[in-house]
Amino acid sequence: MPTTETVARLLGRATTQRNVSISTAIVVAVPLAYAFNLIFGYQGSLLLLLTLGLGVPTAYDDYWPAYDETRKAVVWVIVACGIAAVEFTGFYVIATAPLRLSSFVGSIGAFLLTWTTNLSWLVVRQRSR
Repeated sequence: MPTTETVARLLGRATTQRNVSISTAIVVAVPLAYAFNLIFGYQGSLLLLLTLGLGVPTAYDDYWPAYDETRKAVVWVIVACGIAAVEFTGFYVIATAPLRLSSFVGSIGAFLLTWTTNLSWLVVRQRSR
């Protein structure tokens, strides 16, 4: 049976702001990617999952100052996931409907545009501070 010290250490690691932001992004990303899959098909759902589950917590870690409260970081991640999901879906719809690109190419384009747009904005914001 693990000692109390080991349990406390593991709990301390699990509740760091970084790990909580990653967990929150995954919890938000999975249902959104599933909904995307139901509406548009599987082609873009994996890239949306990567955008939300990997890109958002990485952006928070690398380009946003850490909050003093973990609750604020959770809210930031949820809002950022919502924004990124709307952007990805919009880029995907534009690529597949008016531009008539395949779902595969549209999902890659949506992923790249969402990633670079948000990353550019965060870099510019970070440098202006």
